[in-house]
Amino acid sequence: MLAAVNAKGGIRGRPLQLVVLDDGGSKATVLANTKVLVEQHKVVALIGYTSGAGVEATLPYLDGQGVALVGPATGNMGIRAAHHKALFHVRAGYFDEMRKIANHLSTMGLTRFALAYLNDVGPANPKAMVDALARNNLKAVASVALNRNADNFDREAETLMKGEPETVLFISNGRPVTKLVAAMRARGYTGQFAIASFAGTGIVDDLKGAARGLILSQVLPPPTAKHLKLIASYQADMANFRPTAVPNYTNLEGYVAARVLVEGLRRAAGDSPSKVIAGLEGLSRVDLGGYEIDYSSTDHSGSRHVNTGIVDRDGNLRF
Repeated sequence: MLAAVNAKGGIRGRPLQLVVLDDGGSKATVLANTKVLVEQHKVVALIGYTSGAGVEATLPYLDGQGVALVGPATGNMGIRAAHHKALFHVRAGYFDEMRKIANHLSTMGLTRFALAYLNDVGPANPKAMVDALARNNLKAVASVALNRNADNFDREAETLMKGEPETVLFISNGRPVTKLVAAMRARGYTGQFAIASFAGTGIVDDLKGAARGLILSQVLPPPTAKHLKLIASYQADMANFRPTAVPNYTNLEGYVAARVLVEGLRRAAGDSPSKVIAGLEGLSRVDLGGYEIDYSSTDHSGSRHVNTGIVDRDGNLRF
């Protein structure tokens, strides 16, 4: 996306430069890298963050510096609990995903839900799950906290099975999802699994036949939906930049974040970080081509778009 903008003259005749630092998956390094980018490289905005915990650790610093962070690739509710002047979301949060799933399944008559979530993120994500159920006058029949790097989930499977759930809700990375689903299926569980976007669609390939019937939520349109102008532009820009790249939700989310940042830069009345924030806040109900972003001076949620799909017998996610 940024390369496409530069090929057309950049922003007001100036090319965009992307400075990349690797956090190595470390929350502390996310903060350290942010300080380097802001204080040494004097960036006008930040983009490309993927760790919810890392963003949460960085927010107090960003609040003080006033440099916009656009489109962190996470629905983490800990970074959405309060309004942050410097933080601009481009995707729905986990509460939006859980609410969509709970609303849909409860209207089908399902009432027994169990919860599975990571143990190292904080209380905001499981609270989002509890709140989504409460909106439908429901309470969880069982819940487990997951170690994202564990190999064995037998204990967690037993705990969930004892609750006799009809559906297990997940907010987790992919590894615990695949292992826990397999462990419960091996114990004869025949109910449903409904999984937030965080897990990624790779779990379908990992689970193979056991993935049939999984409910997955996604916070962006399908990356193959070329009838949408956003997706057509995304595929064209990606093909020009890297012809071998395969469309997927991960690089689409990065593309959307870049589109939003570019729109904010175009509307900014200057290149200072404060002007960029003002430009972004001016993006009120902006249609990117089938996907809307909506900011104001008091709300940086950006989008509440959620799709829920089900994995068919051929391993395809159908919406």
